[in-house]
Amino acid sequence: MKDSVKEPAAKYPVNHDEDGQRLDNYLFRRLKGVPKGYVYKIIRDGQVRLNGGRTRPTTRISAGDIVRVPPLRRGHERELPSDLGEKLAHPDILYEDNDLLLVAKPPGLAAHSGTGQRVGLIELLRLKRSGYLELAHRLDKETSGVIALAKNSVTLRSLAEGFRSSKSLGHITKTYLALVVGRWRGGARDIKQSLETVRAPGASKRSVASPSGRQAFSVFAPIERYSDFTLMQVELKTGRLHQVRAHAQTIGYPVAGDRVYGDRGTNRALRALGLKRQFLHASSLSLAHPRSGEILKVEAPLPDDLEGILSRLRHEDSHA
Repeated sequence: MKDSVKEPAAKYPVNHDEDGQRLDNYLFRRLKGVPKGYVYKIIRDGQVRLNGGRTRPTTRISAGDIVRVPPLRRGHERELPSDLGEKLAHPDILYEDNDLLLVAKPPGLAAHSGTGQRVGLIELLRLKRSGYLELAHRLDKETSGVIALAKNSVTLRSLAEGFRSSKSLGHITKTYLALVVGRWRGGARDIKQSLETVRAPGASKRSVASPSGRQAFSVFAPIERYSDFTLMQVELKTGRLHQVRAHAQTIGYPVAGDRVYGDRGTNRALRALGLKRQFLHASSLSLAHPRSGEILKVEAPLPDDLEGILSRLRHEDSHA
């Protein structure tokens, strides 16, 4: 660890672009390099003050508020974990303006830090940028592809509502490429299966088909068929937890390499072919710009590791 930096107590005025944020998210951005657990501790202990009084992590701050933070000791804020390669530290920028930042998230990097994750995409970007920056939605750690970030609170609220609402058709469209297990029969198929989020003791959250769940709508369309697999384009009409993966399992075509929803035996065979993660890639994102209303569409090419799997499947089929 490099020399730590001792800081005095600080008072931060909340500006217009930060209006409406949760206090914990605001502090995560302000206090770069400080562990999240410690941030929560100083809030609980009353060391963080909002307009002179005690507060809670979930409190929404407003423009003009004053946030007081006690003296902190933290690692140098520019220091990155040594096990992150250059590709993880510098994700590809697909589009950027004063409101939006759209990047291609590499596989193996979580969208944000959390349980078992020391650092995520948002933390890496904040280390290299100043100003407001928040995730508008999430991608699984193993899933690569397009992810959107907001550069002000107005954009964040607009995008968050668009990603949440099933009424946003035509405004936000997320499209994935997924290799599924099995040779797909027929053409495109609408999957309208409600999904419920469950969590068994000691396990991570997952989605299961349930009539009591929330509406979930995906469109699966075959792109290329192989002997035992099919490359699919999947368009999401709603945004539920693990929607592509859960719907794929529900209809009997699990995503290749999926350790939660997939088939263990098939996954072992795929690892021998070189597939080290679930074959799921957020290939494109189309949205109405929150300020101008202009339709933006960005695309992220399929990463080399997944292209390599398709090449091997084509080679095996040609020699079968």
